[in-house]
Order: sequence, then structure tokens, then C-alpha cells
Amino acid sequence: MACQSSHQTILKGVVNDNGALIRIAVQGSLKRDTLKVNERGEFEYIPMETQNGVIYELSVKGYNPWIPVFLAKGSRVNIELTLLPQQSMEISFSGDCEKENKYLFALRSIENSQEWYSPEISALKFKDFKLKVDEKEKELRILGNQITNKKNREQLAKKAYLNLQNQRFSWYLSHVGDSVKDVDFLDFVKSINWNDSLSCNEELLEYMIGWSMSQVTDLDWNDFPKKSLEIIGSLVTDQEMKNRYVTSRFLSYLNRPGVLSLQDAYEYYNSICTDEILKETARGEYNEYIRVNGNLMRGKVAPDFELTGEDGKKYKLSDFRGKFLLLDVWATWCAPCRDELPYMAKLKEHFKKDDQVEIISIAIDNNVNVWKKFLEKEKPTWKQYIVDKKTNDFLGKEYRIEGIPHFMLLDREGRFIAYSFVRPSEPECITLLEKYLNQIQ
Repeated sequence: MACQSSHQTILKGVVNDNGALIRIAVQGSLKRDTLKVNERGEFEYIPMETQNGVIYELSVKGYNPWIPVFLAKGSRVNIELTLLPQQSMEISFSGDCEKENKYLFALRSIENSQEWYSPEISALKFKDFKLKVDEKEKELRILGNQITNKKNREQLAKKAYLNLQNQRFSWYLSHVGDSVKDVDFLDFVKSINWNDSLSCNEELLEYMIGWSMSQVTDLDWNDFPKKSLEIIGSLVTDQEMKNRYVTSRFLSYLNRPGVLSLQDAYEYYNSICTDEILKETARGEYNEYIRVNGNLMRGKVAPDFELTGEDGKKYKLSDFRGKFLLLDVWATWCAPCRDELPYMAKLKEHFKKDDQVEIISIAIDNNVNVWKKFLEKEKPTWKQYIVDKKTNDFLGKEYRIEGIPHFMLLDREGRFIAYSFVRPSEPECITLLEKYLNQIQ
């Protein structure tokens, strides 16, 4: 049926489980509505959005995937959900916008296909990988040509083009080292018009930033924000688009877990964004970020706390001032923490002749005896400490550590060089450590 009508916009659905929990939201929005399912498994949704061509995301709790639903002003769309074992489902559309929704669902199926992760596809050169994506694009075009509403057809074709461009760019994730040598991939990157909203979106820029960063070997996580803004600044010359992209990118760092030193990024952002309204928004959120996280920024003295050594003696973090200090916050029950132990040993061996570098591990285990038995078995060569529950709570509140292992680097005065440092298992760890030591010594 055609996707146009004069009556109220409404989505009607039926699911083969009257206990299903169904949620819906405008695509990209964090605000979700929960839909009631009656005893016959029926539900309906009347959206607040009244403009033409809005894409929603619908989900059934416990099942994959999120389902894109296209609703136009005045349309009446029907969806039938058949829940299957192993968290899968069958989906069918009818009523208004049937062809639009079949097109969107086909696009989502292409994006979510496990085919892209198969060894055969992962081994392809970019030229052959691109041909695979091009084949999928041709299949979509056939479905798109069946959409009679020209405006809807063009809107969805644009979305598909950008999504498949992202799919093409994703090739580099399996070929980080080879990507800089693959002529076809480099030509593809050069062909992207970063100043055309029909050819570029934030997700594609995200891939570009990730690919560019992958070629830098000694970049600390705290340097990423400014570097990513510099990449956008060099690619996007259209000032309006640049303002929008750099603002969105900068604000995203303010909402990510882990505290970053964003002063350099903020100064650079202010130098290239010319939209005063956007800058005012960024300024307000950045000031709030500083208010909450300011004591953990680079150059700030790390909040002091008490810890207990293997010998049972009490120490304070401030007792280690006078040396560069790499702290590892961990627990014996944490598998990723245990995975770092061999790399910690290599790190200790690398710096064993440098009396200006101290490496310590601080356990947050609740059971001291379990911790001691673990140390007796593993015999780590660097200093080990443990904290009690009160100090553990202090670390959570004052240091806002959201996951372990968590590594931090302090200078001789106990000031943060990096609140969140790379793991010893990362290839660049030693290089970054030596870089910081050489800068400060």
C-alpha cells in the first residue's frame, strides 16, 4: 500500500506472547516508550512525531534485533512479530508504508549479517570486499524501486547509501596493518566528500578517526579527544558541518566513562567552532565536567588514601612521592586483571634498573586471606597492597573507578600524568611510559 493518508498516524502490532515487553523510540533517541500488550498479544502506538518520514526503533525485551519502523504522517502501519527460540523472531509488515518497512528491514538484515565476520569475508582484499557490499546495494535498489512515494524512496536510499558506506569502511577493522597499503581502500577513502551530508555522516567520520588513530603508535588515550577534533577539522571545510561535527564529538567525550584531561581538546574546539550557540552549550557542559572531575585531571594531586602491604603495615599513597608511580587497581577474582599479570612482570623487568619508577598493585578484594594465598602462588615481583572496604568505597566515590583493571600514572609529586593509562598488555605501554618519563625528567 502507498505510504500516505489523511488520518492519524498509528502503528498496530501483534506478538505471539501476551507477556512480551515492547519498547519503541525515535531512531537515535534515548527516550523510549513501553507499549502495553493485551491478552491477545495486540499493541498499538500513536507517535508524538507528526512530520513525514520518521524512523523508529522497536524492540522486544530478550530478543534481537531492534526493528526499524518507518512511519509517515497519517500512515497506519501493521507489524506482526513471531518470537522464536534462541532470541530470534520473524517479522512481517502490512498496511501503509509496507514497502518502505520491508526496505528498511532488508537494510538492517544486511548490516547485522554474520556473513561479514566469516573468515572468508575477513580475508578479502578491499576491492573484493567492496564488490560484496555493492551486490547487497543492488538487491536493496530493487526493493527501493518498488516504493512509489518519491520523497520516501529518496530518504531511505540516502540512509542506505550512508550505512553501506560505513560497511565498506569497516573493512579496515580486520586489516589495520594492510589498510595503509591497499591502494583500492586508499582510493575509497579519498573519494569520500566529507563536506556533503549525502556522502558523509558522524558514523563514517567515526570510522575515519579510528582508522587514522590506528596509524599512530604512541598516542595516549588522553590525547585522543584533541587528535580526533583535529582530524575532523582537516577533513571538513564546510563551516556549518564542521561546527556540528566537532561539537557533537567534543560533547561525546564529556559523557564517556573514565576521566579524560580535556583542556587541550576544549581549547582547540573553541578555536575552530564559530557557532556561538553551540559553543555556549559546550562551555556549560565542560564547566560541569570540570566541577565533577576536576580533581582527577592531569596535573592535579591524586587524592590520598590508606593501603596495607603484604607485611600488614599501613601506608599512604603519598608515601610513594619522589618516584614516578604506575598504579594497578585490581582484584584476584577479576579475570582481565589476572590476564595482565605476565605483562606487569615484563614491565617490572624492563624498569628494574630505573630507581625512579615504582610499580604497585592495589587489590580491592574483600578477603585478605584469599589475596595472600593468591600472591603466595603467583609470586609477583612488584609491590602488592590491599585496601579495606572503607578505602574501596573512597576509591569508588573520589576516583570514580567504574571497572578494573584500572591503571593510573603519577609523577614524583603525586600528580596525575594519566588518570586512565593503557594496560601493560597494550603494545604501546612501554613506549608511552618512556615518553612521559623523558618529557618530565
